[in-house]
Amino acid sequence: MGAKALRQKKKKVLVIGYGGTIVMIVDEKTKSVKPAANLKQVLALLPRLDEVADISMEILSNKDSTNVTPDDWTRLALFLYNNRDAYDAFVITHGTNTMAYTASALTLALGSGFQKPVVLTGSQLPLTVYGNDARFNFENSIKVAVEASNQGIAEVMVVFSDVILRGGRTVKVSESAFDAFKSPAFPELGVITSTGIHFSPIVRRVDKKARLELNPNFSTNIVSLDLTPGQLPSMVESFLTIGKCKGLILKSHGAGSVPTEGEYSFISLIQKAVREYKIPVIVSTKFLGGNAYKEINDECAVRAIEAGAIPGGDLTDVMTEVKLMWILAQGAFSEKQIHARILTDYVGEVTEANVGLAKLTASK
Repeated sequence: MGAKALRQKKKKVLVIGYGGTIVMIVDEKTKSVKPAANLKQVLALLPRLDEVADISMEILSNKDSTNVTPDDWTRLALFLYNNRDAYDAFVITHGTNTMAYTASALTLALGSGFQKPVVLTGSQLPLTVYGNDARFNFENSIKVAVEASNQGIAEVMVVFSDVILRGGRTVKVSESAFDAFKSPAFPELGVITSTGIHFSPIVRRVDKKARLELNPNFSTNIVSLDLTPGQLPSMVESFLTIGKCKGLILKSHGAGSVPTEGEYSFISLIQKAVREYKIPVIVSTKFLGGNAYKEINDECAVRAIEAGAIPGGDLTDVMTEVKLMWILAQGAFSEKQIHARILTDYVGEVTEANVGLAKLTASK
């Protein structure tokens, strides 16, 4: 087989530049670090990358990921959707600060009918710094995208360090460690070793029967708060009275419990939000790998449910926020409809066992 035929057999991978330290380079004139302007500058530092795949690159944004908004999630989802037939796989470079949010958003926006692997990656150090992790992550992301395409895997994934994580289950756990991302409530999708890419049997594969439905919009009118000892519900209620809040998330001290005594009780606030203001209230857990209302045997959690709170199950705190924003953008659902959707498993973002939990608590 000739070289031309071999080139034709390479998977076509589109690298989508959306900022991040991973695509920073040194300006030869000013010696300052700046975003790469095109693929040529990146490939000059990764000279053998094109041996793995037929790579194209399009830079959509160079913004700091701290400034990423739901508008960016929508833009990325639409771009992926419009280019789905031209490429075998996609790699998105992204800053680490909000990468888990973008990965979670894309899993919901693209749904189960998107038949191509999407890999998000980033780095703690730029390519031009000695001892950087950018080269390792960039090269491995391309290899993961190619191997996922070869195996018919259809997942939105985060590749960082030597692990492959489900996008909708990923959280950032460190601002500086090379293994900055984890999937605390769900197993890793795979690992990267010296012997290659090793996927777990739990990966989602191409389902020809799944209907491709793009739902790329997100409502920004939610309030998400960590519950802290001594927090006054009356202060939180002010968010509800201005008329713009469409959803409230309370991050619990435990497995869905909220304060229930005296002036610090959140029970009345939950009742007012749901019954008077018609605002859904989600009670999640702030703990990594936690599960809100896992057993529903905590009195403070039971009272929150009875007041109208919706349990967050084992959704990550990131996915809880993103999913509520996504659900609210789909239409004017009733409280019971939102309740059912929060714990409905759309793309592997929540454990199936919680679907029964949703039905049980919705009836209370």
